[in-house]
Amino acid sequence: MPTERLLGAVSRGLKSALSVLWLLTKVMVPVTIAVTFLDRSGVLPRVARAFAPAMGWLGLPGEAAVALVVGNLSSMYAGVGAMAALQLTAKEKLILGAMLMLSHSLPQEGAIVAQAGGRAAAVVGVRLLTAGVTGLMLNLLL
Repeated sequence: MPTERLLGAVSRGLKSALSVLWLLTKVMVPVTIAVTFLDRSGVLPRVARAFAPAMGWLGLPGEAAVALVVGNLSSMYAGVGAMAALQLTAKEKLILGAMLMLSHSLPQEGAIVAQAGGRAAAVVGVRLLTAGVTGLMLNLLL
């Protein structure tokens, strides 16, 4: 009896883990490929130069703006997938990861807030502001 329960639990756990792995793969792999393509095609370096001054305040290279934009417009996993394609230091990964944690999936979550009767623009603004302040503070403290 205990062996059957254990096997059932392992089977359910494995099925759940594979489901999550598939979900992450469907999001992260295409974004990683897209960012790599942007890099190889020369677009990413131009984006990096354009955003370098603003991203410098956060202690991030200009190309990190791509991961922030993708994460904010799509999902945190897409942002992490974009981040994985970049050559970042541990400090930069920490800052970018913290910022993505605070502001991700803004259109989807803004719609949910609006549907619940909240002020979506205010919530999105606060999340962006919080992510920005967190990035600034981590850059100064680390």
